[in-house]
Amino acid sequence: MDKKSKEEIYKSFSDAFHEVVPPLLEDMEERLASKEDIDRIERKMDSHQDRMDRHGKQLDNHEERIQVLETASL
Repeated sequence: MDKKSKEEIYKSFSDAFHEVVPPLLEDMEERLASKEDIDRIERKMDSHQDRMDRHGKQLDNHEERIQVLETASL
């Protein structure tokens, strides 16, 4: 390839790149989650985990009570 054909290829690539990539980057900001979105999701997950932990402890307490009642009735 001579220098002129390489320059034509570079120019064609550059034109195509600038035609496609910048519009995609502009649209991408709308699709990405913000820091606030991520923080809100993490808080929700933490509250769900806390709730699940509380329910697990309640089940353990019920099992202990059942065992006490079973041994008392024998």
